[in-house]
Amino acid sequence: MDLQWEDVRYLEVIERAGTVAAASRELGLSVSTLYRRVKLLEEAVGRPCLQRGLTDTTVTDAGRALAQVGRRTRKAISEVLGQLRAQDLELEGEVSLTTVAALLPFVEEPLRLFTSRHPLLRATLHLGDDGPSVRDREVDVALGVMRRPPPGCWGRKLVQLTSGVFATREAAAARPRRWLARALAEASSPESAWERDHVEHVSVRAPFAALVPLCAQGLGLCLMPKVLASRHPELIEVHDFDGLGPLERTVWLLTHPDQRKTPRIVALMDALAEGFIHY
Repeated sequence: MDLQWEDVRYLEVIERAGTVAAASRELGLSVSTLYRRVKLLEEAVGRPCLQRGLTDTTVTDAGRALAQVGRRTRKAISEVLGQLRAQDLELEGEVSLTTVAALLPFVEEPLRLFTSRHPLLRATLHLGDDGPSVRDREVDVALGVMRRPPPGCWGRKLVQLTSGVFATREAAAARPRRWLARALAEASSPESAWERDHVEHVSVRAPFAALVPLCAQGLGLCLMPKVLASRHPELIEVHDFDGLGPLERTVWLLTHPDQRKTPRIVALMDALAEGFIHY
C-alpha cells in the first residue's frame, strides 16, 4: 500500500494538537475518520503511529518521525506560496492595450499610475479603430465605446457616454455657425448620420480625435461626448439641438474571459478604471 501525503498531514495535526479530539476539531473531520486514516498510514509504513490507552492516545516514535516530515512539508509549502504571492505583488512582463485615439486623454493618467505602481511591467499601446483583437488574444485589454461587449469578450462597464454639441462662447455666438465634422471615412457612424441631418456650414472635416482640440481652439461647433468636453473648461454646451438620445453609448474595458483574473491584466484594468472614476 502506498503512503498518502494527506494521511501524514492528519498525523502531523494530531501530534501538534495533542489529542485526536482537538485534531478533529481543527480539521473538521470526525474522530473515527482520523483513526481510520491513521490506520491506513500504519499499514503503509508497517509500524504503529498511535498508541491508544485507556484514557488517552499517544504518538509513537514512528508517528513522531512521520509528523516531523509532515511539519517540514507544510512549512515548505507555505514558503512557496508566500514566494508566489510576492511575485504577484512584484508583477513583471508586458501587457497590451488597444483603444481609439479619441479616448487617449483618458489613458494618459492611468498609464502613469500603472507604470509607477508596477515598475517591472511595461505597457504596449495600440491606437486606432481597427486594433488587434481581444477575442483572438492579439491584445490583452481593449478600451472601447459600444452598447455591449461583443461575443467572446469579458467586459467591465466604466461610464455611460451622453453626447452634446459644444463650442467656445465666441464660436457658439457666431452667425452663421461653423461646424467641425467627422471625416468621410467615419461616415457610417451614428454621429456622422446625426451631422448629416443637423449640420450646415462645415468649416473643418477631420478624424474625430482631431476635432475636440480644434473645437477648444474656437474653430466651430462640434458633436462630442460630454466626458470629453468636460476636460476643456473653455467649452460650453449649446442646447439648441435634439436627436442626441440615440447616440448614448458605454465605455467598456474588455479582455478575454480566460484572462480576466491574470494579475498583470487586472493591474492595468484597475488603473484604467480609476481614470473614469469621476465621470
